Amino acid sequence: MTQTKAAVLALGLCLVPAAAFAEQSPAREALKRYCTADYMDHCSAYPPGGPEVEACFRANLKKLSPNCAGAINAYKQEQRATRRMSEVR
Repeated sequence: MTQTKAAVLALGLCLVPAAAFAEQSPAREALKRYCTADYMDHCSAYPPGGPEVEACFRANLKKLSPNCAGAINAYKQEQRATRRMSEVR
């Protein structure tokens, strides 16, 4: 597996809850697209899927590329909206 593919997989596993694997969302795709390099630069020392990676992204938010920071914010907004919709049902 190439380093880029491993980073994309790690990022997906770190930032996306298991329930979201069933459906690809635009926000999740943006995370993969825009945050792979940031993961490799700032957080690749942490294993995928652990809370350490999410904490690392939070700690390095000001160092992240603008596109990655925007993708993270869009993903969080999408997750909040999804949770609100599931609470209404």
